[in-house]
Amino acid sequence: MMNKIKKIHAMLFAIERDPGIGKTKLMKYIFFIDLIHFNQRGVKLFESSYIRMPNGPVDGGALSLASESNRFFDVSYPRSGAGNQTYEQYHFDLKMEPDLSLFTVYERMLLVMVLQALKGRTATTISSLTHQLRLWKEFTDGDEIPTDSLELSEEEIRLLEQYGFHIDGFQRRFCRSMLDLSRGIHDAVSPLNEERITMVENFLDDLLRDYPHPSMDIFHDAYLAWDDTFRTALIYNPVSTLSLTEDCCDAICYVSYALAAKPGRTADITSYCEKVEERFNSIGEDIYRGLPVREPPEEMISSLLDDTMRLSRSMAQHPSTIARR
Repeated sequence: MMNKIKKIHAMLFAIERDPGIGKTKLMKYIFFIDLIHFNQRGVKLFESSYIRMPNGPVDGGALSLASESNRFFDVSYPRSGAGNQTYEQYHFDLKMEPDLSLFTVYERMLLVMVLQALKGRTATTISSLTHQLRLWKEFTDGDEIPTDSLELSEEEIRLLEQYGFHIDGFQRRFCRSMLDLSRGIHDAVSPLNEERITMVENFLDDLLRDYPHPSMDIFHDAYLAWDDTFRTALIYNPVSTLSLTEDCCDAICYVSYALAAKPGRTADITSYCEKVEERFNSIGEDIYRGLPVREPPEEMISSLLDDTMRLSRSMAQHPSTIARR
C-alpha cells in the first residue's frame, strides 16, 4: 500500500514541477525511477509491474490513474498543433500538493534527477531510448516484463547516463552488496559467531580500500563513521545493521547525485555530510552503551529536506550538468 501511495505522490511531484508534462513522459518518469532504484538497491521503489507497449514499458496502475480525473488531479485533453495536424495533449491540474515526507532523502533526489533528465526531451526521444534496452527488445507488446529483466548491462548504464540518468559508481556496488549482506545479518541468530563477524569485517575492509577518491572524498568522514558504527553493531546489536545500511545507502546515493548535479559548489553538500557523520557517530555510541537507537531530531529531518530541495533547484538551473559527465 505504501508503494502505491509513494507512486501517486511521485506523480504529483512531477506534475507540480513540470506542469506541461504529458501522459507518455509521466509514464516514463515512473518507469525510470523504478528502473534506477532497482539497479541501485535490488528492488523497485514502487514495486510496479511493467507491460511492454509500443512506446516503452508502462505501469498499468499509473496509466489508469493518469487517464482520467481523480481525487489527486484533474485530466483534460486540450488540442495542440495547427490545421489538420492537431492532436490531443494530456494536461494535469493538481488537486493536492505532493507529500515529500513519504520519501527518504535519496528517494527525493531520485525523483528530481529523473524528472530533470526528462526535461526538455520529447516523449518520442524518451520512448526511443527505452527501445534500446534489452528489457524492451526481448519482449512483445502486451508481455509483462519480469523484474529480473530490469537488471541493466554496463553498456545500458553508460547509455542512460548520457541522458542524465545517474546510475553507476561505488554507491551501486555498496548498496547492492551491503543490503544483501545486512538482510542476512538482520535475520540471523544473535549474537553472531566470531567466524561470521570476521567474514563481514573482511568485506568491509575491501569496501574501504575501494572507496572512491577524490570524487566522493566529501563523504569520506561520514562513511568512516558509518563503518565504525556498523562494526560496533555487528557485536552489540546485529539487528540494527540493516537500518544502518539503508541509511548509508540513502546518504551515499544522495551525495553522489548532488555532486553530479552541481560540481564545484559543495557548501550545502558538506553541511549534509557533517550531519550524517554526526548521526552515525551518535548511533554508534548508543549501540555501544546498550541504549535504544534514537530517531533523528525533527530539525535534522527538516534541514536535510531543505538541502534536497536546494539541490533540486540547482539542477533545474543547470539542466545539462549530469548529462555531460
